[in-house]
Amino acid sequence: MTSETGGFTVPELARRLNVRPSSLYNHVSGRAGIIELIRKQLHEAMAVRVDVNADWPDVIRLVASAHRASMAKHPWLIPLLATSPADLDTSITTIENVATVLSKAGFTDRDVMMAIAVIDIITIGASLDLVSPQDLYPAEVLAETTTLARITRSVPSDVPRADAAFEFTVELVIEALEVRLNRSHPASHDDLIRKSAAGRRQTG
Repeated sequence: MTSETGGFTVPELARRLNVRPSSLYNHVSGRAGIIELIRKQLHEAMAVRVDVNADWPDVIRLVASAHRASMAKHPWLIPLLATSPADLDTSITTIENVATVLSKAGFTDRDVMMAIAVIDIITIGASLDLVSPQDLYPAEVLAETTTLARITRSVPSDVPRADAAFEFTVELVIEALEVRLNRSHPASHDDLIRKSAAGRRQTG
């Protein structure tokens, strides 16, 4: 029902199930309880086995891709799920492992929290983008432009626009996080340079 209309009410659900609304309350507390069950089911589908010893860029790519694919199946559920806090379910294990990988890589606690939030932002936006048209700009609109028309023609047509944009965004975030990680550990970077130089003097 949420996939069809973007939402539901308990009376509508009861009619779909051919039962009285009061019968539903024998199993759930109400609409909020139903949303919680939906959220848990979707989060279980989104759960990803994350190797805590894997490289952090690969973990971000894996989790973002898996979450995007899962959300894309039910794009109209996203507003409902976004207003419900996370509970103890299988998805928490995924996020816990992501946090562990990023922490081990050297990110600050705040940056780990922000990186996890960015993954959510990317996957929610990208899953909604999957239901957008392949060609965002009609020919009659492009006919009135110069630069936009040129760059639109230059983009390869053999790769779906949404997939290309998603991969571009993920790699852009990873590059930005790499810069931030290196910036927060300048001493470690300098130590590596000094050790390398010392090693060359010894071998020389």
